[in-house]
Amino acid sequence: MLAVLGAAAALLGVFADWYGSRTGRSFRITQLFTSTGITGDKAALFNGLFLVMLVAAVVAALAIVLRSGWLSLLSSVLVLGFTILWMVRQYQVADSLLFGRGGLGWGWASTMIGGFLLLLSAAAMAGRSGQGRHARPRHERYPEEPSHGEVVEGPWAAGDAPGTGAAPPPPQDRRPRWRPGDEGEDEGGRGRDAA
Repeated sequence: MLAVLGAAAALLGVFADWYGSRTGRSFRITQLFTSTGITGDKAALFNGLFLVMLVAAVVAALAIVLRSGWLSLLSSVLVLGFTILWMVRQYQVADSLLFGRGGLGWGWASTMIGGFLLLLSAAAMAGRSGQGRHARPRHERYPEEPSHGEVVEGPWAAGDAPGTGAAPPPPQDRRPRWRPGDEGEDEGGRGRDAA
């Protein structure tokens, strides 16, 4: 849900006012990386900031399908990185970033909120994947012990019930053993002449 809301806020934010009644989609991507900076030239739909936010939304959709925290983090970096870079370049031109008429609008704020929501979704996805990887079934973590009053039969002596830490005694060998003086019998209890 966080990833969906974040992608929607970032994508819709470029159609709102960013600065001086200019929408975010009207700023060219190349203006953020040139020495001239932001100019009055308007961008087409697919060479402005809309393209960046569209790519980030697609990456966020893949993160939701694959439940990948890394993809959600990548989409967050795209949204926040380009928005912050735009703020730096706009400040170089206007020498101020103030809200109000002829200044900052709410479009960039919507995009920033979307980027932070994507960042939160990346942390949530990473936490859930780690929990699922290390979690074990309950019967493995807490082995069941016999309940009160339950009769358990076994080879142990009286008082050595399961769960007390006492191991059952080893089985005894009941075959007769050879002793000195039994000259007419071998170790197996048979006579020497018996073959």
